[in-house]
Amino acid sequence: MNTHELALELVQRGHVVSVLAGLSYRDMFGLGCAASALLSGQRTFFDDDLGYPVGRSRKPWLATEDVALRPDVVVVQHGEMPQIAAAFRRRGVPAVAYLHGLNFEGWALDGRPLPADALPFAGVLANSEFTAQRFRALYAITPTVLPPIFRKERYRVETCGKNVTFINPVAMKGVQRALDIAELCPDIPFSFVRAWPLPARQAFRLNARLGRLPNVVLRDRTSDMRDVYRDARIVLVPSQCDETWGRVASEAHLSGIPVVATNRGGLPEAVGPGGILIAPDAPVDAWVAAIRRLWTDAELYQQISAAALDYARRPLLDTEAQLDAMIAALQQWSAPTPGWTAHHRPRPDTRGHRTAEPPTPALTSKPPC
Repeated sequence: MNTHELALELVQRGHVVSVLAGLSYRDMFGLGCAASALLSGQRTFFDDDLGYPVGRSRKPWLATEDVALRPDVVVVQHGEMPQIAAAFRRRGVPAVAYLHGLNFEGWALDGRPLPADALPFAGVLANSEFTAQRFRALYAITPTVLPPIFRKERYRVETCGKNVTFINPVAMKGVQRALDIAELCPDIPFSFVRAWPLPARQAFRLNARLGRLPNVVLRDRTSDMRDVYRDARIVLVPSQCDETWGRVASEAHLSGIPVVATNRGGLPEAVGPGGILIAPDAPVDAWVAAIRRLWTDAELYQQISAAALDYARRPLLDTEAQLDAMIAALQQWSAPTPGWTAHHRPRPDTRGHRTAEPPTPALTSKPPC
């Protein structure tokens, strides 16, 4: 989602943006793209349904030559990041890493950890101080911190405050803990919202457990998160992994929705004063107590809700300032091109382009001519 919103913001500024993304076979959309590419004799499927050109390939690092326009700079965000960056560098295109996860801790060359002097990046961005610190500890390079981009109108709502909302019921996001909390709060309605696909066995176990919890509703995945946040009184984020940010926390804050989250990874940065943080090793009773306090204590709820709204307005998440910082960094790390900021193409109307899944693996941004 960060790639999609970043691409749209750059397009609105007049930049020429294209995306090269990985292609998944896990759904009908991916299978359809693969079939179209195969029938056309191409290894990369192209569309512009999202408001900018997107190329999708099973192995993006082998498809860099398929990008029609030679970009001035490439922002690599996921997947085989060193391979993608190296492929573009061989074309003379500088690549910038934008770290949204900790996959860099597994980067290797010939089975050995990738040394800092072998990194094929002209510069490094990180989505949080937590991510930047982990990268610096490994490579002795300090990334520029640029939190995720949020198109605020896509999330901000007037809330009804009807339930506790848990998004993405998978193991690493803490589905077991969320189920235990819901079981111990039978008088509080919960909404579990699908996000990532679940293997059949895990889906069966989840449905079986939910069948014994009449206070929990399982909602299908949606492209309009306002439908989710409109009903939320509290957002629950019991992650069992080191989240490098915690996007749902920032989305919830835009509507003044408090967050109860695990105190680990980048979640403390995302939640700040707009919620309650629970120690990773805390018993389920600590989670239940936090949920019940926010659910029943109107004064506490209003205090944290106001703090969430104020925290959402902090300069670090100001979209215009973020874009200015990103463009300045890309200018620094790439050869200057005449017209980078001086000229703009007509801004295409991207409203209504939502027929395909937003890509996430890599973004290539070509400045305006």
